Amino acid sequence: MKAPTLQVSEWSSTTPDSPVAGALLRGLRLTDADRALIAELEGRASLRFTELHSGLAISVGPHIGTVSLTSLRIVIMPKLRIDHLMRMVAYAFDLSDLIVTQTRTSYAMAEHGLIDLLGVALLRAVEQLARGGLLPDYQSRSEDLATPRGRLDLRHIATHARRATLRCTYDDLTLDHRTNQVLAAGLRLAAAVMQSSDLRLDLARAADRLCGDLTRLTLDTDIMRSVIDQIDRRSSHYRTALTLVALIHQGAHLGEHAVGGDLPLSSFMLDMNLVFERFLGRYLSEHAPDDIRVSTQEVQSDVFSYLENAGGWRQPSIRPDFVFRCRRGVIAVADAKYKDRHEHPPERALGCR
Repeated sequence: MKAPTLQVSEWSSTTPDSPVAGALLRGLRLTDADRALIAELEGRASLRFTELHSGLAISVGPHIGTVSLTSLRIVIMPKLRIDHLMRMVAYAFDLSDLIVTQTRTSYAMAEHGLIDLLGVALLRAVEQLARGGLLPDYQSRSEDLATPRGRLDLRHIATHARRATLRCTYDDLTLDHRTNQVLAAGLRLAAAVMQSSDLRLDLARAADRLCGDLTRLTLDTDIMRSVIDQIDRRSSHYRTALTLVALIHQGAHLGEHAVGGDLPLSSFMLDMNLVFERFLGRYLSEHAPDDIRVSTQEVQSDVFSYLENAGGWRQPSIRPDFVFRCRRGVIAVADAKYKDRHEHPPERALGCR
């Protein structure tokens, strides 16, 4: 049986007594699998569940996305219009216009939430890659061969004189390299966490058709970062697809337990603080005067100093979101705050007038 969908907004709270949405939360109880998934989200998302006598209460901060529990699917809607949000995501993460122009940008069309919109964008990006074929690359191999190839390992040959083979090291042009392996792993992850069954099937088919023979690997943050950092002129057309994979990998989580033979419980949470900070950082860098340099998340350890430090305490430091420099000197620091200024007006700093 398909679980009902509850739509809530970021920066909101919903209880069993809420006029409309409360009907889905009234009398609802979490299963052990639900609690395990929620516990794994602790510290990663501003989403809180409270079990009350009358049902389940939900509060959401600056995150949007989807959480699929045993008896309820929660879609967290953005305060922004969805087409504006998709443009912000595309600009913040330096994606091509593909994510905007070829992705359905209406929750009425993609009722399963933002994760499916990113999944559709990934599918379109991969389809563009497939038209030109995957990029091959040279990989170094070392094998025992009957005929010489590449560079001979003379030490190995000397110590294994009676063998009929030669130890050779050579470069082989192959599709089975890290960039394509990450793309394949990203497609399989996306196929597992999408809410639409048709989209899951399309992504799984794309993974099998395009990357079926590649070595499988498990995605982690370090692998994603290294592959994206190594994008060059030859592989620049991979950037959109790999950035979408990184976004999905960063926000998606699969529960360990399947319920009644169904798909595992899952979630996808996008931190709007991160999106807004990336968006603002790129905008400031591109529109700052020529003599102003903008850096992000830079640790500053020379801002404060102790008048007395008999205890040998470590020098205090700060890490503002943005540091502005002119001729190597710091002229300003700033933090990005993703808040509704009408509901949450700017706070006056302690001691400031």
